[in-house]
Amino acid sequence: MAMDTLDRIFRAYDVRGVVNEDLTPEVMARIGVAFGTYLGGNKKVCVGRDGRTSSQMLENAFLAGLASTGCNAVSVGLVPIPTSNFATKSGGYDAGAYITASHNPPEYNGIRFRHADGTGYTSENGAIKDTFFGGQTLRARWNSLGKIEHASSDDIIGQYVGFIAEHTRLEGKLKVALDPGNGVAALTAPALFRELGTDVWTVNDTVDGTFPARSPHPTDKNLGALQKLVLGSGADFGAAYDGDGDRVVFVDDKGRVAQVEKIGIIVARGMLGNKKGRIIVNIPCSMIVEDELAKIGAEVLRVRVGDVFISQALKEHDAAFAMEISAHYFVPTYWYFDDPVLTTVKLAEILSSDKTPLSALLDAIPSYPTVEKELACPDTVKFELVESLVEHHRRLGDRLDLTDGLKVIYDDGWGMVRPSNTQPMVRLFAEARTRPRMEQIAAMFESEVKEALNEMIRK
Repeated sequence: MAMDTLDRIFRAYDVRGVVNEDLTPEVMARIGVAFGTYLGGNKKVCVGRDGRTSSQMLENAFLAGLASTGCNAVSVGLVPIPTSNFATKSGGYDAGAYITASHNPPEYNGIRFRHADGTGYTSENGAIKDTFFGGQTLRARWNSLGKIEHASSDDIIGQYVGFIAEHTRLEGKLKVALDPGNGVAALTAPALFRELGTDVWTVNDTVDGTFPARSPHPTDKNLGALQKLVLGSGADFGAAYDGDGDRVVFVDDKGRVAQVEKIGIIVARGMLGNKKGRIIVNIPCSMIVEDELAKIGAEVLRVRVGDVFISQALKEHDAAFAMEISAHYFVPTYWYFDDPVLTTVKLAEILSSDKTPLSALLDAIPSYPTVEKELACPDTVKFELVESLVEHHRRLGDRLDLTDGLKVIYDDGWGMVRPSNTQPMVRLFAEARTRPRMEQIAAMFESEVKEALNEMIRK
């Protein structure tokens, strides 16, 4: 396999590629060797996997590579990534890993590395990559190889569900509709809400790695089944999860898909109560976050896109809550990694206490016209393309935020272009206080991206 093909599977905070093209069992075993070498051998590692058709095969290869360095591995099997992170944190492990491609199409897979507290790696991924591509690797002697054990995934799920249920109090009976999207959240979300005494309706609630019902990436365009379920059952709200169970998109009691930031504002208020505190959001989140949370004295801090960077910022700033525009939510009073099922429970607590319908809470928060677009761009040039746009806007004298890609801030809105860390594309965001202005900003940035890409292709 060509080195440039292998190089592109290593992303800012994980590894992802097409199975048996970019990501083969041989490659995954080498990644296991690289990870075990990074850990120094003789460490205890918790390994979980999602429900993709290739995940067990790739997990086995990874476990073999890991054991070859002298590390002991415990597979917790088929569980959502927050549950695997929970097992890593609560089980006294030195590190963790999880086989997944998150919300990517079913032909993809990958792996994410975890610290002992369940949070993801950031700069450490670079060291693992360097070892993979030629660094000196550990090879344990035949009589010092690591052990590979298998824990009961049912037991791990039971511990996770039991822990959250024990720390949750719902006031009154709620009705909840859930759409795991044939992903592994089907193993935890319905069980947890039933444990809490909630009336639960489900759709797409069996794990199927081909994702027959909808994309593993929940969006407002593919949640029709959940919207119908909410309206038909009279549910207080609905929740849809992605393939590995680390994202959640909500539907309100009127069957409308809720804006990510508005849910975050509601949960953040509930987490803060009457206290002032810090809330972490990533750069593309709406201006409404500052506008609304300033009313309760909260300080909003913005960081680059990526759950691993949010987790890092939560620790550094002792924040009360965090969210990403991509529907990741963090409740650090429990743990520093993102957990959409836990967030769903916290929203249920707020609704059971407040007695105000979710639709009314959402409607009380203003909306600014916004757009997000995915523009195809080869992996080989997407970072260079964004840099060219940075230089262009510098020459114009615009106010820039370069925390994550390019964000240009205007008095009445903003536009942003950032390279995707997981796919061959750049993402474009635009927001303004009026729709014509938002459309103007979006059109300008889209034109700039296409012009820059065409110029690179001509070279």
